Amino acid sequence: MKQIGENITLDQKDSITIISISNNLGYDTADELRSAYQEVETDDVLVDLGQVSVTTSRGMATLLSIIVEGQEEDQQFCLCNVSEACMLIIDAMNIMEYVEGLEIVDSMEEGIALFSS
Repeated sequence: MKQIGENITLDQKDSITIISISNNLGYDTADELRSAYQEVETDDVLVDLGQVSVTTSRGMATLLSIIVEGQEEDQQFCLCNVSEACMLIIDAMNIMEYVEGLEIVDSMEEGIALFSS
């Protein structure tokens, strides 16, 4: 597991990269998320939002841009442990309409199972 900045860890399980975000997905974390994403070498990316308590539009926009960029490179994305606060923003920004093929599951185990199938 690799720590990137204060709020991001990068881990790999089989052919899946797991990006875990903690505390807040705000201004500083957006840059850390971008740095973390540049180190991803797998096609399957699981983003764990279980520890996110605060999010901003910049944080969500960075997450969205990474997903869109990744999909252009044929990467698959899955969000797990999405808090109610994050879901509200995802819904408000109509993210699911813009991002085809983005999966949202309850747990990390479900995300790993989804990619493994």
